[in-house]
Amino acid sequence: MQVRRTASEDVYDKVKSDILSLSRVPGAEIKINEIAEEMGISRSPVRDALMKLSDEGLVDMLPQRGCWVSLIDLERVDEERFLRHSLEKSVLSYFMEYAKASDISKLQYFVSLQKEALKDGDEGLFFTYDDQMHESIFQSAGKGRIWQIIAKETGHYRRMRILSFDQPGVLDKNIEQHIELIEALKEKDIAAALRIEGEHVFKLTFEAGEIIHDNPSYFKKGSDEIK
Repeated sequence: MQVRRTASEDVYDKVKSDILSLSRVPGAEIKINEIAEEMGISRSPVRDALMKLSDEGLVDMLPQRGCWVSLIDLERVDEERFLRHSLEKSVLSYFMEYAKASDISKLQYFVSLQKEALKDGDEGLFFTYDDQMHESIFQSAGKGRIWQIIAKETGHYRRMRILSFDQPGVLDKNIEQHIELIEALKEKDIAAALRIEGEHVFKLTFEAGEIIHDNPSYFKKGSDEIK
């Protein structure tokens, strides 16, 4: 039986997707009336959805003043990256224990889709397939709900990663590291898998300077480095 979605849930998903994809850039105003009119609903479910996004740190709401997409906070980026790294490195050993040959093939399939997206210049699809590859690792390890926590709690880190895609060589390096990680998982080489996963997550540290330089208005004041 399919559960009926509420208007607030629809708004939440739409606005969050726009924020994470940078269709709504950091600092952009969010107009409740426009969303309500566009989606053919009242203002109340829009406010409810934005309050939920505010709780997740993706929206800033000021009474009597308005609502804006939150600026990227590098301290929060660092915390969210720590969360992802801590959980993902722990799940790799579970993947090696439980994964079947078909699970490895699924990871390779997502990489092939990334290559096609890169060839077509579609960064949005590239990121989607990146997410799906990592989610597949968690699902094959029997830890699918953990990935959902990561996806929900890492909005600042995810926006930073999207911005990093404009840096030269980043997308090619992403694919290269995915191929290396899959090979390590296939060979059940946990040391190599952990090393590659760490390099994959922490490479953002070295890209941060150029990202901030190219997009200074997207960042919270006082955010000038990732630790």
